Amino acid sequence: MKSYKILIANDQNVDFLVISSYIKLTIENIEIIRAENGRIAYEKAKEFLPDLIIMDWEMPELDGIEAIKKLKGDDDTKDIPVIMVTAVNKSTENLNTAFNAGAVDFVRYPIDKTELQARIKSVLLISLYYKEMVNAEKMARELLEEIIERKKIELSLLTLTSIHKRNLLSELKKQVDEVREENPGIRGINRIYSIIKSYEESESDWMVFEKHFEEIHNGFFERLEKASASELSQGERRFAAFIRSGLASDQIAKMMNISMEGVKKNRYRLRKKLGIETSENLDKIIESI
Repeated sequence: MKSYKILIANDQNVDFLVISSYIKLTIENIEIIRAENGRIAYEKAKEFLPDLIIMDWEMPELDGIEAIKKLKGDDDTKDIPVIMVTAVNKSTENLNTAFNAGAVDFVRYPIDKTELQARIKSVLLISLYYKEMVNAEKMARELLEEIIERKKIELSLLTLTSIHKRNLLSELKKQVDEVREENPGIRGINRIYSIIKSYEESESDWMVFEKHFEEIHNGFFERLEKASASELSQGERRFAAFIRSGLASDQIAKMMNISMEGVKKNRYRLRKKLGIETSENLDKIIESI
């Protein structure tokens, strides 16, 4: 059975005893905490984090309204529901003041046992559902973050593998080209060279990269197009995606099969289309898109 902690903020002994006795008749497994004024109520709420606070309006040092405002202004206590206990002559305007401060409900003196018990049960039930919803959302966010982090690792490994493969292809093509020049008559050497070149120029690496990239940075290309003064080429889109993934210039050169001079030209063209001054950091602006 779930146990509850309820904080009663009331400076009158008789009122405290009446309220606590009604609560004990409502909930079996209960811990009751007392605070004699609003200041102590805030301090004990911070210490014990009760499931519910029953707050008297008029108390010494710090009244109920100011205590609620302090509670709602603190991240540790802002979600604790508060039932305000008010005098019978409190006006509608006064009650609106309590609700605006953050109270979720109120009861009037003299306290009716049945009414108080019903309101406590209702507030605790709503609070329980709210906590479950918050926990579910937190778990969903953590799971999503875990999935995205895993996908980032997958994308990094994919990129490193692709760069390694392109390095090998580049070296292999260089060696085959040397053999082809020295021994042009070797059968099939030109075909081998063409096959290596076709792998080097293949779009398959980009297609796989783009798929993983979009899963992590959903809508990036749409936002990039909106930020651009004119339509971006496919190469410029790729270049921006590689920057967004944190690749260094030499890695981008390998992925796009271009020279370092080509990287500089791509940076210049991208800056121009996005309206980025030379004094501004292109990489940081791309990361913010």
